[in-house]
Amino acid sequence: MVSTTFHRYPTLPGAFEDALSPIHTTVLIPVYNEEAALPRVLEDVFANVGPGYEILVVDDGSSDGTIAVAQAYPCRVVSHETNRGKGAAMRTGLAHARGEKVIFIDGDATYPASAIPEISRQLDRYDLVRCVRHDGRDKIPFVNRLGNLFFDHLIRSVHRVEGSDVLSGLYGLHRRHLLAMQLESDGFDIETEIMVKAGLLALTAHSMPIQYHERIGEKKLKPLRDGWAILLRVLRLAAIFNPFATYIMPGLMLWLLALAALLIPHHGPSGVSGSEPAMIVGAMAFLTGFQLLMLGGVVHLYLTRHGMRRPNRMLDLLTRQPVRLANYAFAGLLVLVGSLWTLGLAGQWARGDLASFRPGEELILALAMVVGGTKLFATNLLVALFASHTAGNPRAQDRRSDALSPVNVEPIH
Repeated sequence: MVSTTFHRYPTLPGAFEDALSPIHTTVLIPVYNEEAALPRVLEDVFANVGPGYEILVVDDGSSDGTIAVAQAYPCRVVSHETNRGKGAAMRTGLAHARGEKVIFIDGDATYPASAIPEISRQLDRYDLVRCVRHDGRDKIPFVNRLGNLFFDHLIRSVHRVEGSDVLSGLYGLHRRHLLAMQLESDGFDIETEIMVKAGLLALTAHSMPIQYHERIGEKKLKPLRDGWAILLRVLRLAAIFNPFATYIMPGLMLWLLALAALLIPHHGPSGVSGSEPAMIVGAMAFLTGFQLLMLGGVVHLYLTRHGMRRPNRMLDLLTRQPVRLANYAFAGLLVLVGSLWTLGLAGQWARGDLASFRPGEELILALAMVVGGTKLFATNLLVALFASHTAGNPRAQDRRSDALSPVNVEPIH
């Protein structure tokens, strides 16, 4: 377990008075070996904020004089014993932030602290305020610019997050929303996780154009390593929070493949229609597609119950008792018929009388019925859990409706 160290406010003019003011905004600065840039950042921050702001520097195991620089200013300092990553530093800072509004700014002097007061004011109206690097984009390395464009497009396509510059390092949110996100990222993929979950929580959003400056000191982001981590985070979040794109659409495509393999005539060397290879492909595609569809439905129900997706009437039908009972009966019928069919073919095989039955194709269909029925039965058991959850907690539907009310939804632009 990595310990943290707290450093008290130094005795500087005005520090005592600021410490007595009620804190409404925490400016959180995650840093790692930013001895050269941090003085510029803190000077800029303190020149633009006044009473009611808390400046919290989270040192992520720096090996240079970063902590000493932070201690020379009237700010709180939390330090990791070892380097754990930007996301870990931000999560540590969030755990110790005292302001209801939290504004993140990188410690490399690339973002203008002059935007902080306006971000704080806009947070009185919006849940999320993101600064877009409108001017000075030529200060961003070319590879990083390509990566930003790629991830902006990918996140918009997969997660329906609107707007540009999703990976900006200057933005603010309300602390309660950040805590509700239960953030997990340790590295530079933290912005991806925050923005995707902000969209899922239907947070109202606002964007502000800013000028980006050239960084001071050595850059920490490694395009290949951190780009790969961001890509994995996008895909991981899609697997959890976008069941339509991850499970349902691929499942439907496999079902179409199954229909083609099972219904389109295939002719082998003997001219016999419906060859065994086509039947095998069709059965496997059918079962895999069925599994993906069922999994996507279950994930969607889970997200709906927890206020992370809008309700779907067709999927909600699956939780109703008459539908579940019908599914149990159909699953049992599939297993029973498939099992009896399989046993009959096994009996024919035992007697050595198989030639006239074309057992290969029949056995494939019989086993597919058994496996499909078993999958349907198991999925129905999972669906029953959501029905029990709703029945045992009548306020769950109200919380979901409130969280995803169309009144609260505003595109992130």
